[in-house]
Amino acid sequence: MTMINTRSRIGALALSLALVGVGAPAMAEETTPEPETLLTLSDPKAVLSLPAGDGVRDSASFALTADGETTVAIDIVSADGATVVTSLAPISLTASALTANITVNVAGLPAGLLSVKATPTLGAPVTSPLRVGSGKPTKATVSLNPRTIHTWSGSSARSTVATVSAVDETNLTIPFTGTVTALVGSAKYSAAVTSPRGAAATATIPASKLKAGSGTVTATVTANGAKATSNAAALTVRTTAVASTKIARSTSVVYPTKDGYKDSVKLTVSSTTTTGSAIPVTGTVKIINSKGKTLKTWKLSSSKTWSGVWNGKSGSRVVYGKYTVKTSLKGPEGTTRTASTTVQVKKGKLVSKSLKTTVKANTILTSYLDLGDWDYNDCWQNYYVLGDIFCDGDDSIDGLSLLASGTRTVPTAVVNAQKYGGAKVRITAKVSSLYGDAAWGYAPAGKDLSKSTAIRSTGNNSPGWFTLPATTKKLDVLLGLGEYSFVGIQTFTVEYSYKVLSTK
Repeated sequence: MTMINTRSRIGALALSLALVGVGAPAMAEETTPEPETLLTLSDPKAVLSLPAGDGVRDSASFALTADGETTVAIDIVSADGATVVTSLAPISLTASALTANITVNVAGLPAGLLSVKATPTLGAPVTSPLRVGSGKPTKATVSLNPRTIHTWSGSSARSTVATVSAVDETNLTIPFTGTVTALVGSAKYSAAVTSPRGAAATATIPASKLKAGSGTVTATVTANGAKATSNAAALTVRTTAVASTKIARSTSVVYPTKDGYKDSVKLTVSSTTTTGSAIPVTGTVKIINSKGKTLKTWKLSSSKTWSGVWNGKSGSRVVYGKYTVKTSLKGPEGTTRTASTTVQVKKGKLVSKSLKTTVKANTILTSYLDLGDWDYNDCWQNYYVLGDIFCDGDDSIDGLSLLASGTRTVPTAVVNAQKYGGAKVRITAKVSSLYGDAAWGYAPAGKDLSKSTAIRSTGNNSPGWFTLPATTKKLDVLLGLGEYSFVGIQTFTVEYSYKVLSTK
């Protein structure tokens, strides 16, 4: 019987135990990966401005929102995202607080285009643009209100207000200090302006520090160590003075006799001023005779157009001769302006005249027009007596069968007298026969009928007196007949009433 090798058994047992201790490789348990966090970052169109600490756009806020718990790294990066400019403290978002505000201060940031970058523990980063302005002026502007001022102490516009503003490359206003300078001719005035928070700054420019003329106002501003010069705003400084004056007369000759013809003269003074509107003045209008004596004086207190009437008399007396009319005006400032004209006072009055003549009818009515269809409408001369006219109208189209006409020349004396006014004419027809409807009248040649009447019976017939317009040299005389009508006229009596100037 064979004995078993104990050592081998013990070794085998040890090996077995060792194998059991090692065992087969353990199988790893399967795990679920953590989800990525989705971030949202607001875009407030943020613009910051240097320098820091001036209270103007020193900080901006961005709203950060996540769809789950995470820790978010906050960085300020270059616009292309390649460079981290600075990092802010990370923000932890929890299930109870998934929203937070990110405050970005301008301190330590460079001017230019940047971005705020938010990166979650797991997930994609998000960015929002951020612009930082240099605070250095790229443009300065100045405006004036009003743009025209006056040196006179009584003017309502004795100064102008200059309004100055400045912007940097972001086109937003920035704080600044500066100087406003007004230059008119050789006169110069400067005033300081300050804008601690970027609002427009103002400076008052008094006219008393300048002189009359046209000039400009400019502003020079300094901000964050840089300077800029504004546009040039136009400024006008005016005195309050009479620039010119003139005197006009309605007539050069006065005939003091009260008859309606140049009994007096209307004098008109008109002036221009340096302000373009009416101003207070000290002034007079005087009537001065040939010996230099003042006969009449009117006082003027305004540069507005003035009118006055002179009857050609010195008190109640009439002294014929040549008179000077002189005006003198002076405004609150400037020199005295004068103007003058002359007026002749002459002896003369209007006296009434008249002319009367009787002529044969055929010398005035010389032609006719048949207005019917049958050519039965006619006029004849010398029908009853030598020089008369006889017109017979049978058929008509519109109620008028025949129209006779002629022209009468106005005497030269009457034409010349029309300028005095009141020249009149009256023509009377001596009607010898009549049947039916007839009418006639007269008017200045080429004008509408101005004076007319119907013929109701034989005998004298006249439309009456007609006042002649100036320069009337000819008269049209017209005679019209109705249907189945006739009329005979032997003579016309022409009367003129007019006035002429007598110097006796």
